[in-house]
Amino acid sequence: MRPALLALTLALVSSSSWAADPAIAEAQRAQMEKLRAEVAGQIQLQAYDLLDELVYGWTRQPVFELETPVVLADVTVPVGFGSGLAALIENHFADLVVKNPRTRLTLAHCPQCTAVMVHSGSKGTIVSRGVDQPEALAAAGALSGARHAIFLDFEAEGSALVLRARITSLEPALPIIHARTLSTSTSSPALLRSGDQLKSAAEARKEYLDALQGRGVFTVPLRMAVRSYGSPPDTGTVAAMPFIWLQAGTEVALTQARAWTGTFSVGVTWMPQLHTGFMAQARISRLLTGSVASLTRPDLYVFLGGSVISIHGQGARVFQNEVLNLEDVLTNIPELLVEPHATFAAFPIGLELRVGNRIGASVFLESAPALNDAPSVGTYLNLLDLLKFHTLGAEVTFCF
Repeated sequence: MRPALLALTLALVSSSSWAADPAIAEAQRAQMEKLRAEVAGQIQLQAYDLLDELVYGWTRQPVFELETPVVLADVTVPVGFGSGLAALIENHFADLVVKNPRTRLTLAHCPQCTAVMVHSGSKGTIVSRGVDQPEALAAAGALSGARHAIFLDFEAEGSALVLRARITSLEPALPIIHARTLSTSTSSPALLRSGDQLKSAAEARKEYLDALQGRGVFTVPLRMAVRSYGSPPDTGTVAAMPFIWLQAGTEVALTQARAWTGTFSVGVTWMPQLHTGFMAQARISRLLTGSVASLTRPDLYVFLGGSVISIHGQGARVFQNEVLNLEDVLTNIPELLVEPHATFAAFPIGLELRVGNRIGASVFLESAPALNDAPSVGTYLNLLDLLKFHTLGAEVTFCF
């Protein structure tokens, strides 16, 4: 009891201080309004979700055997949310019925349902909405060509939002011919299903999990890469030209959340009358932005790999350990007729930005220890002469 009294005392003191300070009172009202708007938005999404489930059930098991006109008689919402939420729910329900003709329902217009009407009879005169007068509602249905009415009642019961839907015959007694009750917890997120492609909650959840996990463990990445080699320290030496590579292979998700992935690919490069090259590469990637690949934002990976590159043709001369300058090229033309080749290992490290696990862009540095003595290849980054990065590259990836 004493903690409860202490809490009550603190609440009273706080409320009195707020009342004394207009700025604090205004901030309090703004915070409450923000909270109310957030709750109203959640209630609206949950109401939409319940309507989706209701109409989906009608598409599976229609209430009527033939297409039948019905009147949307009344929509009630929890106290405090006003007619605005009721109007949104009514519009969403009408949109669902129009987009799903398999329900065999056709909404009929009923302006008398919500209008204030005066009904006089032997028992007296009644002033109320048309929906609250069974005789007036039956007459309105007869005028609209409908013989049935739908009532949608939403109620908040604890942490659950409950939908009670019923279809009645437009007779004075309003006999119920169909009724269904659905509920959902306001703390659980809404499924947000498409109105023209309604699915059950289980099917929608399965699709969400499939999308979260990707389209499978294996994907096929197709990469277009450009490798640019560092400028040689000697300005008179012929520099290596950029190489354009086309790579394809297999990528496997090492974890269900795609936090770790492994890739093996082969590549080819070709320049007419200069060179033909082949490459085999394996690399492993780690997700940096979170522990699960996202569906709504790009994912950033860091990767480390190893490659074996083989270049054949005159373009391979820049990777050899001999000095190649313009004078040698002009005076040793007979030697140029012998096709050289160069094979070396390279180790890339870089960053890759993936969007939806389907499109990616990456930049990387690549170290090739065998090129340390190649005079035509310089370095982009030298770490204390222990690790030299000779290549700066960029890739664009498409995954299938």
